[in-house]
Amino acid sequence: MRRYSLHPIHRYTLELAAALALTAASAVTAGAYPPTPALHSYLNAIEQPTLAAAMKAMPEKTGGDTVTAGDLEIGGIWTRAMLPGQPVGGGYFTITNKGESADRLTSISTPDAGRAEIHSMVMKDNVMVMRPVEGGLDIPAGSTVELKPGHFHLMFMDVKKPFHEGDMIPVTLEFEKAGKVEIRMPVEAANAKGPHGSADHMKMN
Repeated sequence: MRRYSLHPIHRYTLELAAALALTAASAVTAGAYPPTPALHSYLNAIEQPTLAAAMKAMPEKTGGDTVTAGDLEIGGIWTRAMLPGQPVGGGYFTITNKGESADRLTSISTPDAGRAEIHSMVMKDNVMVMRPVEGGLDIPAGSTVELKPGHFHLMFMDVKKPFHEGDMIPVTLEFEKAGKVEIRMPVEAANAKGPHGSADHMKMN
């Protein structure tokens, strides 16, 4: 079954309507307004349909949300829009290992690119050099590993079409112990420094 996400404005409208309905009902319960038949009819008219619509329209987890797999928690998921002629794309997120044993991110894949690798940035002869991470990325027990620009990150090569702001890129992460994890990566602006809503992202605006 195909799932659709609500535009933030629509989601906000439904949440606000549901909140207003609940507030009105709470006010009657608390005695702030007399429970007249007319008021009860009004509440019944708005509360049940509004709450039902709001709950029905709330999407399941989509890109950017925190995803849990075993002892691992993956959050802060994002990527950047690609500029014209840009041959590769990057991918960023954090992995928190809440368990008592280490895990390892061994491979990544996406239908939107021919190849995907884990890369790191290292200093060599006073120059930052990007290179693949051999053997996978270790996720020590009780620690958080951050993939971000200028550090560990995903590299998407042979991209089938440029990433555009607002797109969602489906990505499969494979861990040594947690197994395969499906995430969706929101595409932010080409000059974004973090996922939407983060402190780094807000600095850009």
